[in-house]
Amino acid sequence: MPVRHRGVGPAHLQGGLGVLRAFQALTQRAQSISVASVVKLFRSTRTRSTSEAAITYPSSYAKQLILGLGLALLHPEFSAHGAQLKRYEYSLPRMGTIFHIELYAPDDATASRAAEAAFARAEELEQIMSDYREDSELMHLAREGSRAPFPASNDLYEVLAKSIRISELSHGAFDVTVGPLVALWREARTTGRFPDASDLAKAKALVDYRNIELDPTRRTVFLKRAGMKLDLGAIGKGYAADQMLAVLQSRGLRRAMVVAGGEVAMGAPPPGEVGWKVAIDTADAKAGKAPCTLVLHDAALSTSGDSKQFVEINGKRYSHVIDPFTGVALEGMASTTVLARDATTTDALGTALSILPVADGIRLAESLPGVAVYMVRQAENGWKRYSSRGFPESCLGRN
Repeated sequence: MPVRHRGVGPAHLQGGLGVLRAFQALTQRAQSISVASVVKLFRSTRTRSTSEAAITYPSSYAKQLILGLGLALLHPEFSAHGAQLKRYEYSLPRMGTIFHIELYAPDDATASRAAEAAFARAEELEQIMSDYREDSELMHLAREGSRAPFPASNDLYEVLAKSIRISELSHGAFDVTVGPLVALWREARTTGRFPDASDLAKAKALVDYRNIELDPTRRTVFLKRAGMKLDLGAIGKGYAADQMLAVLQSRGLRRAMVVAGGEVAMGAPPPGEVGWKVAIDTADAKAGKAPCTLVLHDAALSTSGDSKQFVEINGKRYSHVIDPFTGVALEGMASTTVLARDATTTDALGTALSILPVADGIRLAESLPGVAVYMVRQAENGWKRYSSRGFPESCLGRN
């Protein structure tokens, strides 16, 4: 059964990436929790829809409210047909994480049908892009794509075309051909042992995005080397979030937000609000720093880091993010938060900018319209924080 939860939300863009300056005024009107807290609340709340004018919570929610989950809507909004918009929340497991929808709709039926359609779209995309399902389109491509051009679905073709574009922009820091390396590091997280050097060398020899050949006329994909395996884990969830939001908006539900793990795709703000308030768990938040908070709408946000997926081997901490240049997972604690117009871009850039040297990552972000980045890196003498032009000051003030 879908579960409701007040989660993270949308972003405010004006002619690229605009940031709302009314942050302090909003703290009395709407509070939020971090992306990392989503799953905990999913397990403690029950499905229900409410009018924003009269919200009640089970006793287990009281402590969360004390911590700042204020949800009262001061200015109710009505649909084109005169019905007051109500807030609904749904969640389901997809792509190895929890996907969450928050939307405003005039009635239960409209909300439920739209959410079901959005989750159905996510399931469709998982069947296309999963590297865990042997019968997925991606796995068929891995088995057949080096023998002859593979006729791809529109979704797979578009994701690969976007992937190659980000690879070109990042000079290979983002590379979906890392599949063989991902397999080795998944095993390392299970065994706690560093991958064998010879195995790493063999896997790394198969990694090069330039060995993906796309034919835009026939919409085919050809893998130039046998044994190549693609991994869309650093772009697929962002693409799914964008597509789910598009489904909701196609049904007239503009005030909606989708969270797909750490990827957030956002539409128009909640009724009566200027934006969604999004708390980000940056790496330094674990060291006593409060998560930075943004107020945003009609945009996307992704945070890439090692707070949830990492392994410690011989006293060193290795992230789930793998450097395609070395074949080795990134070391140390770090986070990279990217803002852009769509979650497909933020998801992929989150990985690319995590791998690139900080100065190169900032240059890349500033070269792209509507993109901004905030990076936190652990250093020997403490935390280092870096940001591109245009990143909201609510995070920068934490330095």
